[in-house]
Amino acid sequence: GSGKSFAAKQEIASVALATVDDIIVVDPEHEYGPLIQALGGEVITISASSGNSHINALDISAEYGDGKDPLALKSEFIMSLCEQLMGTAQIGPKEKSVIDRCVANVYREYVKTYEGQPPTLKDLYEDLMKQVEPLAHDIALALELFTTGSLNVFSYQTNINTHKRILCFDIHDLGENLKPVGLLVMLDAI
Repeated sequence: GSGKSFAAKQEIASVALATVDDIIVVDPEHEYGPLIQALGGEVITISASSGNSHINALDISAEYGDGKDPLALKSEFIMSLCEQLMGTAQIGPKEKSVIDRCVANVYREYVKTYEGQPPTLKDLYEDLMKQVEPLAHDIALALELFTTGSLNVFSYQTNINTHKRILCFDIHDLGENLKPVGLLVMLDAI
């Protein structure tokens, strides 16, 4: 009621019209879409029920991490994702070692050239299931809902247009179970 949303919209419009800066909006209340569209931007609605917009949680490029080792940073991100899914108390050194090994496995060919399709959460799930350690299967079980289950929106190849200068990620319809994971994946993609 103090005008924060109005001030934010005013700032977005001002920056969009007066500069060539990129603008990225995370919209948890489904309120910025009309403004972003009016400014020529792209509104990306992310929801488990829509099935139209996907962000691959395992997307990676040679530029990922601004000069640091992309694979090491992505492995760290995936460990954080698993901690979010399983709880920090459930991910210890053994689980992190298994995750790191599986991340290296699924990216092995892709990181040689960074061409073609990057692996997805489904590929990670399948590699975890191939491991002999029972704890790898526990990690895979925690990922199952987000890979082959009903909340699998982040287990497909990215199909959204992120090349526009003004982007709005509408996360209003993610739901309580998917919102923490969705925020983590979306921020990694940004």
